[in-house]
Amino acid sequence: MQRPIVAGVDGTADSLIAAGWAAAEARRHGAPLVLLHGHVPQGRGSHPLLAGRTEHERRAAGQLLDDALAWVRDHYDDIEVSAELAVRPEADFLVERGADARMLVVGSRRPGPMTGFFLGSVGLRVLSRAACPVVMIRGGAAGRHRGSGEVVAGVPREEEADAVLDFAFRAAAARGVPLRAARAWHLPTLLVNDPDLVRRSQESGGPEEAQRLALADQLVPWRRRHPQVAVVEHVEAGPTAEMLVALAASAQLLVVGRRAAPRSRYVGHVAHATLHFADVPIALVPRSSVPPAADE
Repeated sequence: MQRPIVAGVDGTADSLIAAGWAAAEARRHGAPLVLLHGHVPQGRGSHPLLAGRTEHERRAAGQLLDDALAWVRDHYDDIEVSAELAVRPEADFLVERGADARMLVVGSRRPGPMTGFFLGSVGLRVLSRAACPVVMIRGGAAGRHRGSGEVVAGVPREEEADAVLDFAFRAAAARGVPLRAARAWHLPTLLVNDPDLVRRSQESGGPEEAQRLALADQLVPWRRRHPQVAVVEHVEAGPTAEMLVALAASAQLLVVGRRAAPRSRYVGHVAHATLHFADVPIALVPRSSVPPAADE
């Protein structure tokens, strides 16, 4: 059974852009799409006037969801789409549905070039707690990145990179575009944290060449699973976040790993920086998640 793509909608233009991106992704993967909205009535109480306000809010929430569903069906009539409404905080609802979803898709906005990506409390809670990949769509970014740009993935050195590579290769295969597997390196960090890599660098002609060899080795099983995907190996010295933000400028999707932190909203400095400054749809993939079974 196909796991659904779940998109959160809240009545804003940004969430509708996210729903459209999710619908296009559902079409690529042949997956069902679920539009989800959670709301907490502000007029809860025993007084008759408060009860009337609660009913008004419930109807407004239902209408909001119906409008989004009608819009998706008008523009994407070849996909299976449904809607779910719950009287509970939207972030909690999204995280719960993410347990059996292919991915969650949420929208956000960017107030200006100097202030970065405005995530909001809902976005941060979902990004840090969801068990599945979460794709954050910046308002307007989805429309600007519908061309033939590549998929860019920041590839960690740890074994946890498997989940990132699984998502990135599948995304590139579904789009029929190349995958740029990118890694940044910093010599002092290597000397302290990876003695084996230092040894390899001495044997192979320098630290950057050692990084290239290590990345190539890491990609071997994924190239075998997805022979149709052209892969570009990208290694450079410098901060990882800066590299990924620069590469994202010509990409249609950026894939970044995040560490699972159930009680924290912190998603890691690299993920945080790319969310704020990379002007492209960004998929944050929990590094500790197990790559999904081949159900597609």
